[in-house]
Amino acid sequence: MWIAHYASGLIAKPFAPIVPLSVLTLAGALPDVVFFLLQFVGIETFNLDGKLIPRGCFPYTNDYPYSHSLVGMIVAGVALAALYKMNTAAPVTLKDQAIIVAAAASHFLLEWPSHREDIKITPHDSNQLGAGMFDHTIVTFLVECAIFLAGLWVYTTFAPMATKAGYKTHRNRLWGITLFLIGAQAHFSFGSAPTTETRWVHAPLFLGQVLASCWLLGKLES
Repeated sequence: MWIAHYASGLIAKPFAPIVPLSVLTLAGALPDVVFFLLQFVGIETFNLDGKLIPRGCFPYTNDYPYSHSLVGMIVAGVALAALYKMNTAAPVTLKDQAIIVAAAASHFLLEWPSHREDIKITPHDSNQLGAGMFDHTIVTFLVECAIFLAGLWVYTTFAPMATKAGYKTHRNRLWGITLFLIGAQAHFSFGSAPTTETRWVHAPLFLGQVLASCWLLGKLES
């Protein structure tokens, strides 16, 4: 999935109001960030598969046993929680850290129905999971948008008022960011690959979009 991964951070915000929304949404998308970084150094691979292009969106066959295994996602979440605790002056509770880890682990629950069979429980598990929703582009687009909007509703409805200053002060910010992300999902679901170069073109573009999206979502609260 794509923008649906930000929903876990949005849903987490009412339960961890001290943790910046940008950090929580990054936690939800963290396995993708880790994947793009690992493929730069050749530990995991990102491959455009022409045979998948007619079938649906995200036409890639990837080898990502570390970033896209449940165990790897939990480890990445623990690392992010530790980094956040070490680099903030705010009081960080065990609950806050657990929520960051849970947001990272939720990535697995969303990848299972959407991906083709390429995610695992452990890095060296021989059993690969995935229900293949990516083969149905319209369904993917609608489901992703629905999950993201549901997460946005939870945040705007239940998060403390102090964590909504960004969009409360700037009246068009909420709608602008929402439309930007829905546009990003439309490109993900219906757009074509810009080139056949995945390692040094596709991956940086995807990574930049993830980081920019988390930064933008953080602007909803400040």
